[in-house]
Amino acid sequence: MNYLAHFLLAEDDPASRVGNLLGDFVTGRPESLALPLRVVQGIVRHRAIDRFADEHPVTARLKVLVPPERRRFAGVIVDLVHDHFLTRHWDECSPVPFREFIDTCNDSLSSHLAILPADLADTLEERIADDWLGHYGTDDGLDGVFHRVSHRHPRFVPIREAIKDLRRHRGEFENGFREFFPALQRWVRELGPESKVVIDRGNTPA
Repeated sequence: MNYLAHFLLAEDDPASRVGNLLGDFVTGRPESLALPLRVVQGIVRHRAIDRFADEHPVTARLKVLVPPERRRFAGVIVDLVHDHFLTRHWDECSPVPFREFIDTCNDSLSSHLAILPADLADTLEERIADDWLGHYGTDDGLDGVFHRVSHRHPRFVPIREAIKDLRRHRGEFENGFREFFPALQRWVRELGPESKVVIDRGNTPA
């Protein structure tokens, strides 16, 4: 899943939101990270959500819609398209108004700036100014996201044209989202609170 979805699936707590985002920015075993326990538990939740999404039959079905020249990036493209439809169907997925939620997420990150990875901390102010979480809901906004992702590495260049996949298969992607995302939300609720995650950290400070 992509950033916006992970924020929504986090618990209503700044540290949880930060952890649920950092799963995309940190590597290694969560218990080995010198981060607050609540943040580490959010990272664990993030990775569990990604496994659920990767293994879900809807994900496999939607990946097939991505043409061969971009198929190796189909997982990334599907994740970004999910954020597109999450934005467009926000009121069905969350009782919190969209803009209020975005502000809360940005505030959570800003209040934890000291523990964010450098590549996120150094660009956070620019990301917020660019409305990094708020522009997935339009074709132009999503197209801009695809272009930015394509610039991260030369091998990512094929992602630049991924908006064509959404436009060609909009109905299938939207139907897939509306089937998949409620199932994901139910599954996360069944996981229970993140505090149930047991982290064996040894002498790692919490």
